[in-house]
Amino acid sequence: MNMPNENSATDQTKKKTEIKRYAFAQRQGDDFSCVKIMEGEYEGIIYKYNNIKFSETENEKGQIPLKFTYDIMANPNKKDIESSDFRNYIGDILIECVEEQLQNGTLKIDE
Repeated sequence: MNMPNENSATDQTKKKTEIKRYAFAQRQGDDFSCVKIMEGEYEGIIYKYNNIKFSETENEKGQIPLKFTYDIMANPNKKDIESSDFRNYIGDILIECVEEQLQNGTLKIDE
């Protein structure tokens, strides 16, 4: 009888790897969407981005940084939302969103 050398992925493990680390959320009556962090250290935090723009100058690495401000809508686990780690984390999410919108042609830029 031939037995597989490795366990095959179950439906449960497939679903787990497909879950994004964030989701978009919008309260009824609001005219803006928020981001809800779905996993990890900042799980449960809901926030929205404000004033997103590219820097006018390059940084020391020759990159043009993306600048933004944010408002916290919910922080159920009372995590430190003022830390550079948190800001970098949500900055990475923002970059993912921008890249995805660039790829699918839905990015809107207001001047």
